[in-house]
Amino acid sequence: MDEQQALELVIRLVARGRGVDERALGPETDLVNDLGFDSLDASELLAALHTETGTHVPMTDLSDLRTVADVGRALTKQEAAS
Repeated sequence: MDEQQALELVIRLVARGRGVDERALGPETDLVNDLGFDSLDASELLAALHTETGTHVPMTDLSDLRTVADVGRALTKQEAAS
């Protein structure tokens, strides 16, 4: 999966989980400030990514995965390491 595909997947999952239109989200959408994510929301997103891709993206701190693009890059990085 390349970074663009990862970004599209994250946007789709965030939109579905938050009940917002995918077009309202972009790479720089801040999960905490724009969407009100907390650690439980982030854990649920990472679980959904794992279900979709089979890749485990670790989350040591919510600040590590601040934006949609951060999550997409982390997914791409973990897939490349596998």
